[in-house]
Amino acid sequence: MARAALGVVDANANARARARDDGAGDRAAKRAAGRDDGGAGRLNSNSSATKRRRSDAGRRADDARDAREEDERSARASGANEDARATTGEAVAANERQRLPKKFETLRATSEAALVVARFMRARGQRATADAMCANIERSTGRRCSLETLRMVAACAPAGTITFRAKTSRADDLKNIHVDVDLGIEEGSSGNDKAGMVAMRAKMAAIRAKMVMIVANTHEGDAYDASAAPPESWREDFDLESVPLPEPVKIAFMEDSSRDGPRLLSSTSAPLLGEASTSALGRGGVSEGELTRAMSDLGPDGKGISARAVQAVLERQAIVEAFNDPSAVADRERRRLHGRLPHVFDAVRTAFAARKRSVMELDPLLDELMHTNARAEISAHELADGVRILARMCPEWCTIVHARHGDEELFRIVSRDPATARVARAKLAKLCRDAA
Repeated sequence: MARAALGVVDANANARARARDDGAGDRAAKRAAGRDDGGAGRLNSNSSATKRRRSDAGRRADDARDAREEDERSARASGANEDARATTGEAVAANERQRLPKKFETLRATSEAALVVARFMRARGQRATADAMCANIERSTGRRCSLETLRMVAACAPAGTITFRAKTSRADDLKNIHVDVDLGIEEGSSGNDKAGMVAMRAKMAAIRAKMVMIVANTHEGDAYDASAAPPESWREDFDLESVPLPEPVKIAFMEDSSRDGPRLLSSTSAPLLGEASTSALGRGGVSEGELTRAMSDLGPDGKGISARAVQAVLERQAIVEAFNDPSAVADRERRRLHGRLPHVFDAVRTAFAARKRSVMELDPLLDELMHTNARAEISAHELADGVRILARMCPEWCTIVHARHGDEELFRIVSRDPATARVARAKLAKLCRDAA
C-alpha cells in the first residue's frame, strides 16, 4: 500500500513536470512568433517609406517639368506680344501718317458698327431692314443714323459691301428697304467663329483703305492715279478737313425700276384715292372728245368693247394720275405732318420737363424722341420735319438756332409760361383739325 501511494506521488510529480515543460514551450513559441511578426512589420514599414520617397521624387520631377514648360510658353507668348506690339505700332504710325478727316473717322466708326450689327442680326436670324439697322447703329455708337447715313457708308465702302433692295416707292418707308451687307463669310454662316472675325477685320481695313483713296484723290488732284498706292503721308499744307464726303449711293425704288406709268395704289390708300377721284371728276371727268379719240385709237381691237367700259378705264386713269400728281403728293405729306404736330409738341415738352433744361442739341433731342416714342408709326425723317415745323409754327414757345461754335443746331424753349404753351398747342391742334 505504501509502495502504491509512493507510485501515485511520483506520477503526479511527473505530470506537473510535463505541464511546466509544455508551458515553457508555448511561451517560447509565442515569443518567436512575436519576433517574426515584428520583423515583418519593420520590413513593410521600410517598403512603404521607400515608396513614399519615390512618389515624392516623382512629383518633384513633374513639378520641375511643368515649370520648365510654363517658362517656355511664357517666353513664346512674350515674343508674340512683342511682335504684335511692333505690328500695332507700325499700323498706328501708318494711320497717323495717313490720317482721315474727322467726318471720315466718324463715318468709319459708323461703318464698323454697321458690320457688327449686320453680323449679330444674321446670327439671330433677323431681317436687316433700314429702320432696324439705323436703330441698332444708334444704340451702338450713340450718334444719329439715318438712311442717308447708310447710303454714305455704302459709298465709302468697297463696291458690293453694302447694297439696298427697296420694296417701296418711298424713301421714308425704312421697314421696306432691305440692307444687304457682305461680311465676307460663307452663306449660312453666322460669322461668330474665328474665320468670321478675321473676315470682319479685313472688311474694316478695306473700308479704311477706300477712304484713304478718296482723300488721296483730293490730295493728288490731277496727278491722282487710282492704280498707284496712296502717298505714305499728306503734305503739311494739305487742308485735310476740306476733303468732301463722296456722293451717297442711289437706291432703285419700285416706281423707278418697275413701271413708268401711273400706279394703282393698295387698299390702304383707298380713302385718299377716293379724294383724288372726286377732284379729278370734279374737273369735268372724261370729255366726249377724249372718249372718241380713245375709241378710235383702239381700232379693230376695240370691236365688242362698249363706250361705257372705255370711259370707266379713262376715268380710273385720270384718278390715278391725279393721285400721283406731285402737288397732290406734297399736299398729303403736309397734311400728315400737320396731323402729328400735337403729338410732337407733347413729346418735346415732356423731354425738356424731364431734363429740367431749356436748351438741347437738336440731334440728341431727335434721338431721345425716337427712343421714347418707338411704338409710334413715324420715321426719323418725319420726326425731324415735324420738330422743324413746330419751331416754325410756334416761335413764341420754341426756336431752332445754330451754336456759336461748331455746326450743331440747338433747340431752345423760348418761354416756360404755361399760358404760352397752351396757346401754342391750341394753334397746332387747329392745324391738325384742318389737315384731317
